[in-house]
Formats: sequence, structure tokens, C-alpha cells
Amino acid sequence: MATHAPVLRQRIFEARYEQGYRYLDRCGDALVILENLLSEQTSHVWLPHEANPTSARLQCPDLDVTIVFNSYSMIVDQQIVSDALLDFAHLAATTLATLTGRFDLRAMRRFGYRRVHILAAASDSIDDAERLSLTIAPDQSWFHPPAPELAPRSFEQATLYEQSDRAKGLRVTTKPYAKIGTDLHVDERLNAPPHHFPKEQRTALIEQLKRAKARQHDPEAGVSIDLDFYYLWPPKTLSIPDFVQEATKTADEALAQVIGRT
Repeated sequence: MATHAPVLRQRIFEARYEQGYRYLDRCGDALVILENLLSEQTSHVWLPHEANPTSARLQCPDLDVTIVFNSYSMIVDQQIVSDALLDFAHLAATTLATLTGRFDLRAMRRFGYRRVHILAAASDSIDDAERLSLTIAPDQSWFHPPAPELAPRSFEQATLYEQSDRAKGLRVTTKPYAKIGTDLHVDERLNAPPHHFPKEQRTALIEQLKRAKARQHDPEAGVSIDLDFYYLWPPKTLSIPDFVQEATKTADEALAQVIGRT
């Protein structure tokens, strides 16, 4: 039922930290630093959104990346639409280092690296997606249908693998997936006159809308394979690139086993 190798559609790095109370006092400083630093580092425009007491947001339309941070956590989220090159681990490390310095963070509660893959079905129908999900079911013989006219239709599973002390783990979630186009969202900032924006920022906003439009015409159906690797209370000596490398290796081994059942 699967037509090709799984496609990476999303990757997320999350850091949860202790005592991030200085977010309210120093959020603006962090946004300014990140806007300038990441624009220089990636050679792409980064657009800060209006900050509020609950969270601050920074986006790079060219790379399909959104950064959100608050007094509790920082999340770097890439919705992968293009083949734009990005050192994701380096970006996450730079962002967290900036926040650590500005907020005077002393301890990390959790590192998490999550990847979502889509294993495409033979067609873009949810029926084919559900049939494909049954092929990766580990064992369908353990449960018998409660009535003769009933048969397995689809399969969803979430499995958690952890160390004995629960300090490290991997959650693997699989389920049928169907992507349907949604209405195009027009960024409110584009309603302002063009001369109110630096040229490169308005260009980035327009490109963001074009990419959203293209995404509408790319419906997919298949099986979503969600791999979430994490450390609780990561050691201070653990770098984010090393963490992402370990997470990638561990998740790749699990992904190969899921794909091997189709």
C-alpha cells in the first residue's frame, strides 16, 4: 500500500527550563537579538510578532520555521515544505543560548526532539490511509471482532520506550493521516501600506502566503509516524547538536522497524 519512502513533514525542538521568570522583563531584548542574529546566521529574513505576557513568536517564512518562547519553554518548529537547507540543531542551540543569557537560566528540565513523517498511501484517500495503517499493526490476532459483520478498519498506536530511571525515552505514535487544504490565511501586516515595511520583510511575508497557497494544493493521505525523543533533566554537558544526533539515530532505528512492516 505504501508508494514510496516516508517524507519528513515536521521537526520540533523543545527545551523546558527552570525559573524563566525574567521573560516578562527581557522578552523584547531577546526578540531584537534573535531577529538580528538569526537573520545574519541563516541569510534569511526573520519576522518578530507582537509579544505578550504568555509568549513571544519569531518566524522565518523562507525556512518555514517558527520560534515560540515564554517563561516555561522554548520551541523551534519547522513545517517542512521546501528543500531549503537549514542546520536545525545549530539554530536551536543558538536560540536557546540567547534565551539562557538573557533570562539567566540555570537549569533545563527537558530536551525534546520530535519528527513527524508521512508514509504515503497508494492514493490520496483516507480509505487507503486506513488500509495502510493496518499493515503496520504489530499483531491483529489478539482481539476478535465482537460481531461477524465487523472487521478491522484502521490502526493507531502509541508506544513509550524509557530507561529504567525514566530519564530518557522515545515515544512512537502511528495513525492514519489525511491532509485537506484549508483557507488561505492573509497575514494582517500585509494590509498595511507597502512603504510601512522594509522591502525584505514585505517580500518575505508575500512569499509566506505563496507557500501556504501551494500547500493547499498538495493533499496527502497515508500514515503519520510521530517520533518524540527526550531527556529529562539533561546534563549541563549535553550539547544540543549531540542531543539531536542521538535523537536522530534512535528515531531512525524505530522508523525503519515501522516501515519494515509495510
